Amino acid sequence: MKVGGIDVGIRKSVFAVIDGPNARVLESYEHLLSENVSAVGIDAPLSFPESGAFRECERELLRMGIRLFPSGAGFFRKVAERGMEIARNLQECGVEVYEVYPYATRVILGLAPEVSKRDPDGLIKIMQALSEHVRLDSSVRTHDDVDAVISAMTVMLYKKGAGRILSGKDGSILIPEPVRRKKS
Repeated sequence: MKVGGIDVGIRKSVFAVIDGPNARVLESYEHLLSENVSAVGIDAPLSFPESGAFRECERELLRMGIRLFPSGAGFFRKVAERGMEIARNLQECGVEVYEVYPYATRVILGLAPEVSKRDPDGLIKIMQALSEHVRLDSSVRTHDDVDAVISAMTVMLYKKGAGRILSGKDGSILIPEPVRRKKS
């Protein structure tokens, strides 16, 4: 199974693919399409709230103790619109698209949620924790790269039956199921 992940930015988006156990960053959107991914996780709101600052699915994340920016915030609008445009383009190519939130995946799976991805030491800790799930190649270097890989990994877990969709009338977010550790 080959899945993709996209960390959406206003100026630049980052694209990643997971193929088997291997995760790597791609150069462009076209490269992602040429990988023939079956599904993609997009790190951006793919809808706006019907009213207020938060969608129902975001309020559910807040109840779970996962902090986030409200999709209804004005500063977030361009990222959301860019994410929606990318989602439409992928769907037109026959790719399944899911909204994901990498920080939620980090919290649920314990991928160093206590550290900042913008801190170099924090990023190293996140990458070390992430490498327990996928093999990162040398193209994964920045926090945007890591978010793109986590976006793909969230979809991969869902496709393997280890995820669920938080839905509301105004949108949905795909999250992983917590990993059950074996007792020794």
